[in-house]
Amino acid sequence: MWQSGIYTLLEKHQISFEIKTFDSPFEIIYLPDYQLHLHFISLEIFQNATIPLNFFKDFSEKIQSQQQRIIHLWEDVYAQNSALVNARILALCGHSKRLNARHCFVERIDNPTAEVFLNENHLQASVKSKFKYGLFLKAQYLEKFIDSALIQEKNKPLLIAVATFSAGRAMKYGERAGTRSYELLRFATLKNHHVVGGMDKLLKAFSNEHQPDDVMSYADRDWSDGRSYETLGFQKIENTSPQNFMVNKQTFERLNINQSEGLKEQSFIQIFNAGSIKYIKLLHDKEMAKN
Repeated sequence: MWQSGIYTLLEKHQISFEIKTFDSPFEIIYLPDYQLHLHFISLEIFQNATIPLNFFKDFSEKIQSQQQRIIHLWEDVYAQNSALVNARILALCGHSKRLNARHCFVERIDNPTAEVFLNENHLQASVKSKFKYGLFLKAQYLEKFIDSALIQEKNKPLLIAVATFSAGRAMKYGERAGTRSYELLRFATLKNHHVVGGMDKLLKAFSNEHQPDDVMSYADRDWSDGRSYETLGFQKIENTSPQNFMVNKQTFERLNINQSEGLKEQSFIQIFNAGSIKYIKLLHDKEMAKN
């Protein structure tokens, strides 16, 4: 049973949990100290059950209406990256090393650097982007905040977080016509670490350099209720529809539905997530942008 790895993790860190009974064919546990539900999505159960398209989306909204959080943890995601999943769960429970953004500085980074970091520290890995920024922990703080095994060079700053952005897009219609919008595509910190103010510092560095009128982004509802975006001053625009994927039942490889042409259907099953929440952070109003 693949869920046993999560049970072992929680017990090791003395995080209490209880089995919950909801109207779901999947196993659910609840972490009362953190008001967090873990919804274990087995591929076999999903394939053999009749799950409505909006099931996970509606479930997320139900839990959020109770001021609680839920993670829809898919079997393939855990199989492909259990270490990162464990780190994300522990971080939500406050079990991560904390440091402050004041101990760091921001620099532009190249594509290979961003790609390697995101592939190791973001559950959705890297994605094509135009602008890439790194948050570096200053060398004098390495021994205070970083395990020695992670320190590459004692006198060299360490890349601790990465944010990537799209190219700017001129808005031609609607209330934002005449403004220039960018998308925050990825943000990740070094796993098992939390940088207080880290995303804010990266976002300010990007904004100072490119002077965007707004920055938009999407919160993955399988993992997030969007509260981290709202803390940064983003405004909720809409809940998007669930997204479809194809998952290989043997290798657990996950592909976007538009990549699935020619796949052997017997090896793959089609799944869908809980959708996303679209957010926007307005940095200049329309009148300011025109002047």
